[in-house]
Amino acid sequence: MTAAEASRAEPEAGRAEAGRAELSAIRRLWARAQRTEAWRAWQRYGVAQGGLLAAGIGYFSFFSLFPAVALAAVVFGFILQGRPDLLAAIGDALNAALPGFVKTDANPSGLVALTAPETATLSWTGAVAIVTLVAGGLGWIGSLGEGLRAMFGVRKHPGNIVVAKVRDLVVLGLLGVALLVSATLTSAVGAAGAWSAQHLGLGEHPWLVGIAGVLVSLLVDMAIMVVLLRVLTGLKLPWPVVRAGALIGGGAMTLLKLVGAQLVTRATSNPVFGSLVVVVGLLFWLNLMAKVVLLSAAWAAGDLDDSGMPSTRAAAAASTQAAGRDMAGPDDADGALDGASGGIDAGDPRARAVNGIPNLGVRSKDRVTLAAGAVLGASAAIAGGAVRRLARPRQR
Repeated sequence: MTAAEASRAEPEAGRAEAGRAELSAIRRLWARAQRTEAWRAWQRYGVAQGGLLAAGIGYFSFFSLFPAVALAAVVFGFILQGRPDLLAAIGDALNAALPGFVKTDANPSGLVALTAPETATLSWTGAVAIVTLVAGGLGWIGSLGEGLRAMFGVRKHPGNIVVAKVRDLVVLGLLGVALLVSATLTSAVGAAGAWSAQHLGLGEHPWLVGIAGVLVSLLVDMAIMVVLLRVLTGLKLPWPVVRAGALIGGGAMTLLKLVGAQLVTRATSNPVFGSLVVVVGLLFWLNLMAKVVLLSAAWAAGDLDDSGMPSTRAAAAASTQAAGRDMAGPDDADGALDGASGGIDAGDPRARAVNGIPNLGVRSKDRVTLAAGAVLGASAAIAGGAVRRLARPRQR
């Protein structure tokens, strides 16, 4: 090798060595990331088909949302007839959780208004309507509970159907109480901020009131996550596990609510949506919130695996195993709680039947395909009509 060739080979060898070092560093970082709790939660979320569950929860929530909010309007409108300020605060709190959904002074284009119920609402006909609204709200709570239990590997509903419905009803009531507490504390923080600005000279520091409001929202969201993980799932989870999931989920929900309006507006800015922008925005938002809740549950499930306490896993599985024995016999109760690395063979009809997963026949698959095609066809027709209207020249 000549001196010129040697001089050219040295820089190339140096670059190759630097490239190998960079690749090795990237691999180490990637391996370290895969050992984090966040990555394990994401892996568990994927193994449990969290994306599909979140889509189903969001879709179910959309149809249960109208009766649930209508029920809240009747209850809060009746209780707070003499407190329009608190009723307005509840409307703002609902708009923070569901951007643009409730009609308020700041959002006159909302879909539902919080007003005092009419006299007819309190009659027997109104009572029947309220029962219907409660049933609709319970549908959303039930689907959310199924998704949360799936993150822990629980494939069967713990307890009998009556206990499950009572639990869902309690959770629905607790969510309403949390909404009322959030609105009350937010109003109290606003009043305290106005008083301090007038008497303590803190008018130049409005950010203090903003921070206090965020802390109140964080505490309420964490309490909601505690209710979802500890009560709605029906599993006997230890407090450290619930606390970790509540902290992650509550913080994520608070952060999303701070940027919710801008996020939904950006996601639905396509002019093709037209008058469907509110519907599309709600579907997007509900799906996003469902993903946050399920990921938080997956994080808590990872902490449950790391606890190193066999009795902890047994306590979480006890109610599910008992429910399996009550509803399907002792043989069907085995494997009610799978580990993070466990699973079933989805192609095995017997495994699907044992784990409570429906085995669709050929005709059932055809009906599902036909229904999916009809939905896609209708969506394409709506989108095509919107595009044609946009492309049509305006008449002067």
